[in-house]
Amino acid sequence: MSERGGQVIGGKYELLEKIGEGGMAVVWRAVMRGAAGFTRPVAVKKIKHEFRASDRYIRMFVEEARVGSELAHPNIVQVLDFCTDDRGSYYLVMEWVEGLDLAAFVNSFARAGDKAPWSLVVAIGIGALRGLAAAHERRRDDGNPAPVIHRDVSPHNILLAGNGIVKLSDFGLARARDRMDSLTAPGTVKGKISYWAPEIAGGGEASVASDLFAMGVVLWESLAAERLFDGATDVEVFRKIYACDIKPLNTRRPDIPPRLSAVLYEALDAKPENRFATARDMASQLADVLKKSSTSDAHNALSEEILRARHRLGGRFLPRKTPAGGIPVVASADDSIDIQFSEAGTNLPGDKD
Repeated sequence: MSERGGQVIGGKYELLEKIGEGGMAVVWRAVMRGAAGFTRPVAVKKIKHEFRASDRYIRMFVEEARVGSELAHPNIVQVLDFCTDDRGSYYLVMEWVEGLDLAAFVNSFARAGDKAPWSLVVAIGIGALRGLAAAHERRRDDGNPAPVIHRDVSPHNILLAGNGIVKLSDFGLARARDRMDSLTAPGTVKGKISYWAPEIAGGGEASVASDLFAMGVVLWESLAAERLFDGATDVEVFRKIYACDIKPLNTRRPDIPPRLSAVLYEALDAKPENRFATARDMASQLADVLKKSSTSDAHNALSEEILRARHRLGGRFLPRKTPAGGIPVVASADDSIDIQFSEAGTNLPGDKD
């Protein structure tokens, strides 16, 4: 039996509309109903029925709930509950973000033949980096560091609420360093290939530095309105990432301050040790650029521009995969790509044996 609109799970979450679907998971717009007519909009994510028997996927889903519940920060989408239905299926209940993602925001300008104002892109980057810093700086109850590496920073996972608040989402692929075991098979890398750091392409471990490289790619693309590492195949993209050939941004956006370009190039350095030490450092440098080079209040202007973006996109908040209105608060993990590394070399999709 498949989920349907009107179905109630956990005794209080009514599914309203399917708003996102990938190969592994489905996201619903839902409403939480409480006493005395209390209601609250929420997003509900569920692994598809065909994956319910997979212990590996179930453990990844449980880990996503565990990690998300421990990351309480204004710039991170909050996990509210984790429950099951009468068939034993797990559901992840999350904060509903009434807005659109960064990819849709940038696309709204492209539809109008324009590019996103650099000051707004920087303001978005600062918000996302603050959320990333909270994950990287996570501590256990005993006060010892227990950083969470996101591993899937991308434009679709940066949500923009209508009030101008930026939310980092989708910790489904995140790696919490306080776990002794890994839920990813040895020699496997996860995440969207276009946002990998060169060391990840070379088989290295995800780290704070690789998350910051991904953020650099996101901001570069949001300003240029084109892919930084493009190619006809994943293999071609992979090789460009490994070479780390960063295309000049100033020829595509002559209006941006030179210092902004310098910040992005530092984040996009091929060597992890040459990048910013922390997400907080990178956010601070971007805030300094905004303070010195922009005459407008970018953070206040962002909420107004998000509403304009919605209008440019047809008046609806667009989902990533389905034609229904709304946008998934947390993307499904199957939008990522697995690549196997071995002593014999790297096995990429499309490579021949």
